[in-house]
Amino acid sequence: MGGLAPLNGGYMKERISTAVAISLMVIVGAAVARESASEVQWPDLQKFLVSSKSGKPLERAGLSPAELKAVRAALTKVVHGDACQGARVEACDALESHVFEKVQITPDGQPAVVLHGTSDCGTSGCPLWIVQIAGDGTVLLEDFGWGYVIMPSHEHGYFDVVTAEGNREVSLTRWRYKGDRYQPYRCASIDATGDGESAGNEKVSEHPCPSSSH
Repeated sequence: MGGLAPLNGGYMKERISTAVAISLMVIVGAAVARESASEVQWPDLQKFLVSSKSGKPLERAGLSPAELKAVRAALTKVVHGDACQGARVEACDALESHVFEKVQITPDGQPAVVLHGTSDCGTSGCPLWIVQIAGDGTVLLEDFGWGYVIMPSHEHGYFDVVTAEGNREVSLTRWRYKGDRYQPYRCASIDATGDGESAGNEKVSEHPCPSSSH
């Protein structure tokens, strides 16, 4: 009987190791599931509506002289860039843009401004930009819409951003920073034809991002 003890001990160690491995797999699987679930959460329309009600001329946005200079330098590049030559933004009066809000675009507090153009607007929205105001100013995001939400999730040190455009059917684009600027990450739509009683409970339908957004 005494000779069986090492065998039984090894068998028990193997069972314990297997149990630990299974437990770790369950924990990791649950973490991945939580991450996946958080990735598909979308802000409700009310948050976009709140952002759409702000806005003032650059000169009254409370920017320092250096910040204002950085924003104007960035918008000058926009005017002469491809974004203002496309079918969606033909006139692109970017230098007359209004500030939506000064925001923190990174977890460590780097500032940026969210702007929208005052021309080429329609029921779907206006040209929209996010400009980082440190240094000479960098255009981080170029889109078209009427509202935005800064998300708590982040990658490469920058918060995710969701923009909204459209009227009856609102199109949402979730943007993720990819090393030098934001790129479309997920896209969805919301039916906004309800009576307002279900605000915050709108059904979001996710779909592939249009190829023109990439």
